Amino acid sequence: MPLVLQKLKVDDVERLTDILYAAFAGDPWGRIMFPVTPPMNARGPTIRHYRNLLQNDPTVELTKVVDTETGQMVSFARWEIYYEERPESEYKAENKEKREWDEGTNTEATDALIARVGEIDEKIMGGKPHLHLGLLSTHPDYYRRGAGGMLVKWGTEIADQKGLPCFLEATPNGYGLYLRHGFEHIGEAIEMDMSRFGGQGIYQWKCMLRSAKGT
Repeated sequence: MPLVLQKLKVDDVERLTDILYAAFAGDPWGRIMFPVTPPMNARGPTIRHYRNLLQNDPTVELTKVVDTETGQMVSFARWEIYYEERPESEYKAENKEKREWDEGTNTEATDALIARVGEIDEKIMGGKPHLHLGLLSTHPDYYRRGAGGMLVKWGTEIADQKGLPCFLEATPNGYGLYLRHGFEHIGEAIEMDMSRFGGQGIYQWKCMLRSAKGT
């Protein structure tokens, strides 16, 4: 089944939510944030959020991988690209923006994670020019078929063309993929105690950096 990479479009957003919920259902932290999969008519907040990113946020690039045999999107990524230095007031304001969530979401867990990610991003990258891989999600039926690598490569190629570093927070499942694409763990990590939200154990995202080409 040949896979191709394309720009994600507004008409793809409902399918994007299918991929998100399917992927989160197989992940311990994902199940804490989204303990139920809402029907399509209850996904309005997520649909509006991604449509708004596509139509109104010039720093965000949403790309998708499509199975050409079925014509269906199977994976997508959200890259944030900052070509210029940004003032502290700008990136701190972005990190304080509140999101509306779909019906059934554990908003305490989602908001806690987003706040922690914002703190780490400010500490490590701040307003420096860079690319940030904010999210990469693949439908479980297409795990380990190369879709994730295609989406990572899309961003790293832009980074190399522009001489910029890339930054991300890696889940346990994604860590090996990012290592293969030149990212390195820089020692920092985000840890969430899942018992706070009805789960068990500590979930960890490793902070990873891919240096600018030639540095």
